[in-house]
Amino acid sequence: MAQQEKSKRKNYIVFTLVMAGLLLTIELTQMIGMSKSYQKMYQQSDQQLSNLVSYIDNILARFDRVPSVLSTQPVLAQALLFPNDQAKLSKLNHLLADVSTMTQASDIYLIDKNGMTIGASNWQSATSFIGMNFVFRPYFQNALNGQLSHYYAVGLSNGKRGFYYAHPVLIDNEIIGVIALKISIADIEEQYKKTVLHNSFNFLIVAPDDVVFISDRPDWRLKTIGGLSPAKQENLMSEKRYAEQEISPLNVIDISNHYLPQNLGNKLLEITSEQGAEQVFALSKLMKTANWQVHLWSSVAPLKKQQKLLVMQSVSGYLLMVFLFLFANERMKNARRLKQSQQLLENKVKERTADLSATNAILYEEIAQRQQAQTQVNKMRDELIQSEKLALIGSMSASINHEINQPLTALRSYSENALAYQERNMADKVKNNLTLIIGLVDRLSDIVSQFNSFSKKSKGVATTVDVEMSMVAAMSIVKHQAKAANVEFTSNACYEPVHVYGDAIRFEQVLVNLLSNAIQALSDQKDKKIMITISEIKQRVIIEIRDNGPGILVDNIDRVFEAFFTTKDNFGLGLGLSISHRIIESMQGQLNVSNHPDGGAIFTISLPVNR
Repeated sequence: MAQQEKSKRKNYIVFTLVMAGLLLTIELTQMIGMSKSYQKMYQQSDQQLSNLVSYIDNILARFDRVPSVLSTQPVLAQALLFPNDQAKLSKLNHLLADVSTMTQASDIYLIDKNGMTIGASNWQSATSFIGMNFVFRPYFQNALNGQLSHYYAVGLSNGKRGFYYAHPVLIDNEIIGVIALKISIADIEEQYKKTVLHNSFNFLIVAPDDVVFISDRPDWRLKTIGGLSPAKQENLMSEKRYAEQEISPLNVIDISNHYLPQNLGNKLLEITSEQGAEQVFALSKLMKTANWQVHLWSSVAPLKKQQKLLVMQSVSGYLLMVFLFLFANERMKNARRLKQSQQLLENKVKERTADLSATNAILYEEIAQRQQAQTQVNKMRDELIQSEKLALIGSMSASINHEINQPLTALRSYSENALAYQERNMADKVKNNLTLIIGLVDRLSDIVSQFNSFSKKSKGVATTVDVEMSMVAAMSIVKHQAKAANVEFTSNACYEPVHVYGDAIRFEQVLVNLLSNAIQALSDQKDKKIMITISEIKQRVIIEIRDNGPGILVDNIDRVFEAFFTTKDNFGLGLGLSISHRIIESMQGQLNVSNHPDGGAIFTISLPVNR
């Protein structure tokens, strides 16, 4: 009996531990699996939300300049000055209708200083704005103060939601009226749903007064997420922003759980309506231009299915592990009964020890090889820098040959003339030709010495470097290439010399690389210019090299400093800019690239000043 009670107690403990392990496994699996699922949904929702914000921003910004440009039309001023002239009013109405059609605006209308509408693009419509008074609208009042005004509201005549723009009409700097433009919010919603929005997402945009003004769900429009304060309710009544529309709250509660990562900054919400309750993954972002809070709500129904699948997988996996554990335990019991088990274990220990010793020897050998490889890498890096310099000189060989061939041709001509003069005993002319020959030799020496100095291998010693002198030396090296390509240099240096600390030879190589690349970028340009600026800003030397070429493709601008990346079909390994970037970083600086708004690429070097 005692043995049976002990066995029952043991079985009960084992059963309790197994069930506890099962529950823990289910919980951990859901914690990991649901966390990853929420993170994936967050990434998808965040991308969709960013697209939505950009889309709305672009739509609103597209109409910003229309009222200001339209306000300068003489037809508007004539209609405001002569409001009883039917011919002028007819001309005004036709103009506004044409502009409305071209810009795809919902309505455009002209208001006098008293708030009365005297002309509109919908003048032929039954809901025409002509004769309506908008003096109470904030966009009209703000425009009378001389500024472009934005406003959103429900139209009084047709009950449609719109976004309004208003701009003053001036004569001799005096405001005589206001031109207003309205775009349809419903058109924006439908266009975005058809072209961009995914079926699993819903969006709603909440105005600063806490009212849902835009949504792809009609039952969410003109509702509030939470109640309105008395001050906001009174403000809505006075502005007639939503006309006679009833503003009611959405029934929303927060159902966030511990599976949702706290760092994502979103919530799980449950919305209850007449169609029933639905749970959503809620993410929001502020659209700064209109001060609207944009919400994106995604259905969590797929996550619920995945959660059930995770439970089934965790239960199946756990039971399989328990079965394997029991099976292994039984095997171990049988193994203990075998007489040779001890000997086998000892042999395994010996084998493992031998394996570890061999592994240690291999590791020591690997360490030595890695140290040797690092030494080789450093050597190869210096060789790559030198090779890039020689490759750059090779790319300029055509222009160098042209510069050298001219003096050589002249040398031959003067030498032949000198021999002829000598035979005629014309000593003065012989002397004059020899003097010219010496000058040409000096010129050749200057050309060769420039490239000889540039091709020297750096010793890797950092010194104080005069930035302007280095730039002059670099320009002298590429001047032949620039001359052959009809490229004009313009430079703007500091009033006083500026110095940096680093390897002068490698710094000069960076400048030559950037100048040579700029010359090559201008190959298809008619008016070829390279602008060089050296300045000192906040204890840093700023060197800008800008060309007026086609610039760098947006897809390539983040890759220009990658090793072996090149856009040149027949030249270069793509190492020049990568090496230049590392050289500037070794001097505690930065090398950046961007496209100039007026065209062309601009490379900027920033280095600390060395006093």
